[in-house]
Amino acid sequence: MRRWFLISLLLFIGAVIFLGSSIATGEGQLGVFLIFPFIFASGLLAATGVILLFGAIITLFIGSATSIEQVQPDFRFSIGPKQEPTTIEKRYGGVVMLGPIPIAFGSDKKIARKMMIIGFVLFLAIFVIILVLLSGII
Repeated sequence: MRRWFLISLLLFIGAVIFLGSSIATGEGQLGVFLIFPFIFASGLLAATGVILLFGAIITLFIGSATSIEQVQPDFRFSIGPKQEPTTIEKRYGGVVMLGPIPIAFGSDKKIARKMMIIGFVLFLAIFVIILVLLSGII
């Protein structure tokens, strides 16, 4: 359901705000190990941010599980010309981020290309955020 995804998005935005606030106030520090960014923090702001982040992940899983529709077979009989059953072609795709490196997959080339573009945009966003945070602008 869209409601769960909206709640997850709001929780994630709250987590980013709280974790960013903990870094800005000096309660936390941002670092990079090899290519993986991490936050080392202590205090109420960081704890609230982590709790909101876990809440966002849990609500995202709940939203994904509740959005799966159960298909009921149609056993109605009709008199008349026989109709061919219609099938809906399902297309899917996704991006797995290993650090900043995107790995895209999809059921066809079109979806895989779109996922690769999304992965590249995420890579650029991660790269820019790391550069900004490490340069001391924030």
